[in-house]
Amino acid sequence: MRIELQGVRHVYAPGTSFAVEALKGVSLSVEPGEVLGVIGGTGSGKSTLVQHLNLLLVPTAGRVLVDGKDALSLDRSELRRRVGLVFQSPEQALFAPTVEEDVAFAPQRLGLGEEEVRERVGETLELLGAGHLAARSPFALSGGEKRRVAIAGVLAMGPEVLVLDEPTAGLDPHARSDLIYLVGRLKASGMTVVFVSHDLDEVAEVADGVCVLEGGEVRSIGHPAEVFYGDPSMAPATVRVAAALGVSRPSLGTPVRYGETLAALRRVLGAAP
Repeated sequence: MRIELQGVRHVYAPGTSFAVEALKGVSLSVEPGEVLGVIGGTGSGKSTLVQHLNLLLVPTAGRVLVDGKDALSLDRSELRRRVGLVFQSPEQALFAPTVEEDVAFAPQRLGLGEEEVRERVGETLELLGAGHLAARSPFALSGGEKRRVAIAGVLAMGPEVLVLDEPTAGLDPHARSDLIYLVGRLKASGMTVVFVSHDLDEVAEVADGVCVLEGGEVRSIGHPAEVFYGDPSMAPATVRVAAALGVSRPSLGTPVRYGETLAALRRVLGAAP
């Protein structure tokens, strides 16, 4: 499934004194099987942008294309099943007595049979490394576990594209690391992921492509190496540390990742007198 935004503008409260232009002619594409990182500061338009991917928000101007077809011509419910959106702090929507029941809720509403729902729930929880949580109350879980369960509820609907809006916000470092690892597993499974973050290092770990938003406009878009190396102010901490250690710049398309930086630090510390 390929999603393309063509010159998308979005104005909140148009025609009023409170009108705010959140997106100003944004164009980008989400390619099948890729992890697209969307980064930018507060108010840059990240959340507004991703809500256009399944038409939770409709463009004020411009078009959203899904496999070449205008998204406005598609069934909205089916589009939102195919493009699953996980909002910030999704664990606040958990409600069922057990994790299994919570994850089963969305596929049940699709009208699936009991056996298929059970299979989807089991497969999704296993994919997220949360199968052992099935019988537990979601309210007794850690923050990171709750986040996984909330994501599982969306994945159980069988989306082709998963949109994660600030999935690590509010988590401790260990839980953040687990979530980044999870995105990597989803990528390895063939899932298309749109990963929204303000943290450059998180994006550098997993993204195939990066879109940088600033003031509702695309500041830069391309492969992580092109974006991060092309503009020194955009370089993640791992890239800057590696450069300070004298690590030669990798070939274009291979940003320095966390593990590589740790290896470089070990080499330097090991060589120190």
